[in-house]
Formats: sequence, C-alpha cells, structure tokens
Amino acid sequence: MQTPLRALRSRLTTALVAGAALLIGAGGAFAQGSPTQPASPQPAPAKDPLTYTFADGHIKFGLEAGFQVVGEARAFWNLSHTFAPASRFKTTLGWGEAYLKPGFTFEKRLGSGLALYGGASLVAARTLGRDIFDIQDKGRVLLENAYAGAKFGTPGSGFYADVSAGAQPYRIGTGMLIADGGQDGFERGALIFGPRAAWAMTGIARLGHGAFSAEGFYLDANEYASNNSKSTLAGVNFAYAPAKGQNLGLALGKVLTSLAPYPQAAPGGVGIPAILMDARKDLAFLNAYGRWNPVSSLPGLWIAGDFAYQWNDRIDMRAWGARGEIGYAFSELPFSPTLSYAWQTFSGDNPNTRRLERFDPLFYDGSPAGWATGSNGSFMFINSNVNAHRATLALYASARDILTFRYAHVRANQLNSPVQFGQATRFAFTNGVPGLIAGVRKAHLSDEFLAEYTRILTPNAFLSFGFAYSVPGAGLRGLATSRLPDWYAGFANLVIKY
Repeated sequence: MQTPLRALRSRLTTALVAGAALLIGAGGAFAQGSPTQPASPQPAPAKDPLTYTFADGHIKFGLEAGFQVVGEARAFWNLSHTFAPASRFKTTLGWGEAYLKPGFTFEKRLGSGLALYGGASLVAARTLGRDIFDIQDKGRVLLENAYAGAKFGTPGSGFYADVSAGAQPYRIGTGMLIADGGQDGFERGALIFGPRAAWAMTGIARLGHGAFSAEGFYLDANEYASNNSKSTLAGVNFAYAPAKGQNLGLALGKVLTSLAPYPQAAPGGVGIPAILMDARKDLAFLNAYGRWNPVSSLPGLWIAGDFAYQWNDRIDMRAWGARGEIGYAFSELPFSPTLSYAWQTFSGDNPNTRRLERFDPLFYDGSPAGWATGSNGSFMFINSNVNAHRATLALYASARDILTFRYAHVRANQLNSPVQFGQATRFAFTNGVPGLIAGVRKAHLSDEFLAEYTRILTPNAFLSFGFAYSVPGAGLRGLATSRLPDWYAGFANLVIKY
C-alpha cells in the first residue's frame, strides 16, 4: 500500500509525463501547420540536439552518466586494527561506481509573462565491489526529480514570482545547512559520486524585485529506506544579489519532524556519551551568508562569510558554526591561479555543562569544494565539534585543463566530547562499518592534502583524476596502542552530461 507521499509523487510524475507528451504534440502541430494554412516559419535549429522548441515553449531531454574507480590504502589510518581487530575490516581496497540519470524539463509560456514548467528524472546508481564502508555490490533505481511550477517575470529584472512543488533540488546560500536533499551510498550505491541531490518533496514560493528576493520553503529529505529519520523542515530565505558573484542572505527555519538522535558528552568527558532520542525535532536555525568584492579596482578579490546559530528549547540546546574566506583570482598571471584561504568551525558539546552545544550540520554540501572538513577525513568528520584551516589553489593550464590543490588542517573544538555521531567510547565497528571517535584528549585530528586534475574532453564530457594523502594528528595518535600510518586514496572518473 502506498503512503500518501508516495502516491502524490507517483501522480505528479504521471501528470508531468502526460503534460510533456501534450507539449511535444503541440510543438509538432505548430511546426507542421494545417492542410488549409501555410506552414509557420521554422525556428532556427537548436544548438542542443536534445532540446525541442515549439510555440511559446520548449522541452529538453537530458542524460547524465558517470563511471569511476576508487582505491584506498590504510583507510581510517588503520584504527580498526587497534579497536576492532576481530572485525577483519579491510583498510586497503578498491571498487567502482557508476550511475545513469535520464530525464527531461519543459517550459510553456502562457503570455503576459506567465509560464508553466516542470521536470522529471531517474537515477540508477551502483557500487561495483566493496566500498570503504564494507558495502558490496549495492544499488538502486529511484525517482530523482518530479516537480512542476508556475512563474511570472524573470529574476533580476523587475518583479517576479515563482511557485513549485515536488521532488527537486533546493539549497540555501553556500550549502552550509541546506543543500543535499538526497542520500547516496549504502543500499543506494555510488557513495563518492553522490549523484542524488533532490529532496523527496518540496514546496517552494519565491518573490523578488530586482536584486532582492524572498523564499518560503518546505523540505522532506530523501533518506535511506534502511535509516530514515523522517526529517522535514520549513522556513524562509531572504537574499540580495546585485551582481554575479556578490550576494547577502539570511535564512530562518525549523525542523518540523525528525527521529534523528544526538550524542551528548558524558559529564566531565568521562564515560560513554548519552544518546538523546528524537533530538533533532523542533531544532530552529538561523543562517547568514554572503560573498562580496570589497575593492572595485581589484575585481579578482573576494571575501565571504557564513554563520549559523541553532537552538532547541525542548532539549536545552544551543550551537553555532561559522566560516570566513578570502580569495583572489590572478587572471593576468600564467595559468590564471586562483588562491583562497578559509577557516571554518562548528561547536561541540561541552562536557562540563548540562546544556547540549553540539552543532547539527543538517543536510550540508559535503563536497571538497563545499563544506567537507578535509578530504579523506570527510568520511570521519562531519561538521560538528571540529574546526579546519583550508587553503585552495586552482591552476588553469589551458582552457580545458584544470589543476586544483587543497589542504586542510583539522582540529577538535571540545576535548573529551563526541567528534561525530555513531560512536561508542572510542572507536567501534557495527557489522564491519566503522563508527567514530567519542572524544580526543588532544585537539589536532589530521592534516590532509588533495590534488585533482580535470580534463574537459568536450563541452559534455569530463575526465578527472585525484589523489588524497592524510596524516593523523596527535588527537588520533593518542587513541592507538601502536603507530598510526598515513592514509592514501585515489580516484579516476569520467562524467558525461547532456
């Protein structure tokens, strides 16, 4: 028996497919004319062969696919050899990942600035072999997008309005809290590729005039069937974007429903953390963000900042997180280097207070270019009770060859307090899957380096190679009874997008 949400999504998908078919039919009739009337002038051929234009609208078919191989050596710095030697957890391994994402979007202009639009897509993803979390040969074919909307006007030029609903992507600002609505890996496959981003259900209303905009949102996360926290959120987002690459914003929201638990440090940091069941429910949050060019005579310079504050009176919680960034694009130098530095920090639970201070990163953008804390360490450290210095250098060897180097120095904010969720007293394995550290006695967690090379083969095909190298810090070394080795990882992938 279908749940009301699944039934609604099913009906919405059926309606979108039927609507697209009608639009295609209308487009064909317009192009051919009628037996008694001369054929209408043919529009210029579309540059994109998968886009079909017709009277007052278009429909675009899309296809995205990717395949990659991944290798790990001494994963998790071989901590399993110390804390779970009987698990036989493999720390040196290799596997493959693949995904396929077909879909379409459409738009039909109704006149007077009003238009209808929508889209639908599927994601088929697969893990080939055994991945870093000991998950072998898993995958699913699941609905990704299925949404429809109506809009009036154009953003950035006078008044506009936009209302949409269904399964679709949605993010706020840089993705500090709200970005990745769809979970990947485990039974869904393609852990590192992460091809899913859409929320299971959304309701989004936008109003704007010129550079100003306001949004109201309702979000239902697309979570694993095996571990669904049933988290739903709602809120508002206000933004001012006077020019490309410059914006200021403020979002306010609340978690309406959730079964997600929180860990809380034992009193004084001695003992096993407590687990607060259903703790995320009623969490309220504020998220301010911005990026600006402070000196008009230096167009390559930018500064950026993010701040989030969270509270939940039901469980006596107060938490915060922040990031500051400065960067410069040296467009006149050889290889057009872009250099940036950022420092990001997220509060941890103070073991000497009754209040919970652990930051909840919610559904953040966990990519290396987004909010990942470290490279390999992104498997270990979510954005809670950590801080990191991050430096990034991008070099453009040619218009089609890009080299990127990233460095992260990662530390714990609170000693003897959970660094991440899912942990036992120190380091635990459940069915071969590594848990995480419940606290360290020294703050330094790791130093991590990531080098990536991307070759743009065609406007629709991209080939990438990457190598990551991670050195354990004093905090991790203090947990082990023997010397911890460095952690190496590499990948190669091909992605095609139409």
